[in-house]
Amino acid sequence: MVESRLSLTTEERILLFMSDFRGMDERFELPLALTQKSIAFAAGIHRKHVSRYLDELVAEGAVTERKAHIERMKQRMLAYYLAPRGWERAQRIREHLSTIRVPIRVKGEMREMTLDEIDKATSVRLTFSDIVREAVEQPVLDLEHLGTIDERRKREMDDRLEKIEAYAKAMLTAWQDGKVSATEQLLLEQLRQHLEISELDHRQIEDDVLRRVLGTMEDERKTYRDLLRHAMAAGNLTPRIRRILEDTRHLLKIPRSEARAIEKEVSTESLAVA
Repeated sequence: MVESRLSLTTEERILLFMSDFRGMDERFELPLALTQKSIAFAAGIHRKHVSRYLDELVAEGAVTERKAHIERMKQRMLAYYLAPRGWERAQRIREHLSTIRVPIRVKGEMREMTLDEIDKATSVRLTFSDIVREAVEQPVLDLEHLGTIDERRKREMDDRLEKIEAYAKAMLTAWQDGKVSATEQLLLEQLRQHLEISELDHRQIEDDVLRRVLGTMEDERKTYRDLLRHAMAAGNLTPRIRRILEDTRHLLKIPRSEARAIEKEVSTESLAVA
């Protein structure tokens, strides 16, 4: 049977898919196709299971793991590409599969073609592993339908990107004041499950949001500290100056306890200079 001849282990499907991406170790920005979500889609497995297979391939030296900048993504993500040992295995898999003949409909006419012939007859953006996966899933291939794989993958990736951006926006709103309440945490978790955001993506988004929020908060503290230094250098903090500083504290959303700590710090600096 053709299907049994095309049967591959999950690890073999992953290696075959990655064999379509060359020169990745020399690139600063990696394609979205080499992230866990895309690899899971290409290998036909659930997103939550793919990390186990990738960890095993990395451990045996077949795959390289790297946290890198990803095309169309704001935050860095884990990406994977073949190491030399992986290239050798992938090449043997590809050579075995390339000569297998499968039934395919071409402009309404039934034919039998090898996977290598189909690969050459389709769009250059269609990967060999795409053809293998479709040949396993469909009893008869259709050349026109094969040409839509890239479009189908793009729709899925666009949908994922939209969900990630929506989740990141909600998390940024929750962290805006520097802390997340129990209610906000519950709502974020419910949103994460609804949008099917993985735990790994959640951690990466949270890290990015925290860097942005803490960076902004530090800028606001610096602004308040500079104003306080200027006021103290000009003389005593009169009631009028106190009111201005309090209005500024509210505007910058600095907690009163932090404002007191900053004032104590600036006062200590002034005494040291004197």
